[in-house]
Amino acid sequence: MRTLLRLAALPAVSLALGAQTYNAEYFKGDRKAIMAACADKARAIKPKDSRLLAEYGRAYLASGDRVKAEEAFQAGIASDPKDGETHFLIAYAWWLNGFKAEALAAFDKMVAMDPKGKNPMAKGAVVLLDGGNEAKAVELMEKAWSLDPKDWQNCVEFGRACVRNGKKELAATWFERTVQARPKEERMWNEIALAYADGGVPARTTF
Repeated sequence: MRTLLRLAALPAVSLALGAQTYNAEYFKGDRKAIMAACADKARAIKPKDSRLLAEYGRAYLASGDRVKAEEAFQAGIASDPKDGETHFLIAYAWWLNGFKAEALAAFDKMVAMDPKGKNPMAKGAVVLLDGGNEAKAVELMEKAWSLDPKDWQNCVEFGRACVRNGKKELAATWFERTVQARPKEERMWNEIALAYADGGVPARTTF
């Protein structure tokens, strides 16, 4: 009899767990509650992906839940400790939410754990330059460049960031390196042209 009662109760429990309706009205509510709830939903579906865990943590951090954010960051690192992209996403989350010291420490850890990760380093350099830390940005970009001087895409993206931040001399240095990397690449020349045409605003590739 008790077994039958427990079985009969299961649909009611399931109904209670799924009672929240994610309709248009819900998304008019408190933005911090929405971001935390949506991150929870995403994590329930895919709980072990290191990069997604870093992004769940970013949502938690923006919602004001630092404890939950740090737990997600640590879970992400544990899942793939040498993935530079995961470390970049964690550093970016800290930086975007105003935790500069934590972000810089995370960028340093990114380099230590993935010393050949030129792309995360280059992306980190752009984030830091946009955030006003030119010295650290250049340091990180120099490391990325030293790993692959022929990577014109990273050079041009950093040059673009220099343009939008009014760093004319720095832009010139990195566009020179862009040209040296692939002088016969038409896309490279076009990207430099558009960097100046757009004032350094990140390129839109879809409309």
